[in-house]
Amino acid sequence: MNTRSMWRTCSAGATLIAAVFCLPANAQVYGPGQFSMDGVPVSCGGMPTVVTAGIPDMAMNDGQAILLNPMSMGGLPTVLKLFVYAHECGHSMVGPNEVAADCWAIRTGRNQGWFPPQAFQLLMTFFQGNPGSFRHPPGPDRVRNMMICYQS
Repeated sequence: MNTRSMWRTCSAGATLIAAVFCLPANAQVYGPGQFSMDGVPVSCGGMPTVVTAGIPDMAMNDGQAILLNPMSMGGLPTVLKLFVYAHECGHSMVGPNEVAADCWAIRTGRNQGWFPPQAFQLLMTFFQGNPGSFRHPPGPDRVRNMMICYQS
C-alpha cells in the first residue's frame, strides 16, 4: 500500500486522534497555532499541522490537518513555504478548487504582509515548467491567475 493510499485509508472517517496514530512514527504533530515556518507563526483555524516525510507531495490538506513534507519544502524561500501552507489552508476555506485555494492564499499573503508584489518573481521561478495536473493548471497559468487575485 503506498503512502497516499495508507493515509486515505487511515483518515477516511477517522477522528483526528485516530488519524494521527496512522502517521509514520517520525511525524511531528503541532496543535493549532503552535507551528511556525522559519520563525513565522502560521495557523489554519483549529487545524493542527503535521510535519512528515511520509506524504507523497510537498503539502496536503486532508480535511483534518495541514500536512507538510519537510524533505520537499526544506530548500524553499520562506515566502514560498508560507504560500504552500496558505494554499493548503485555503482548501479548508474555499473547498477543493485549486485556483480558488491559490487565490485565497495569495490574498492572505498580501493582507498579512508576507507576500509583497516582488515575491511573484519567486512564484514564477517555482512554477516555471510545471505542466499542471488533472486538478492544477499549468504553472504559468497559475501565476497569472494569482496576479489577478492579488490585484483584486
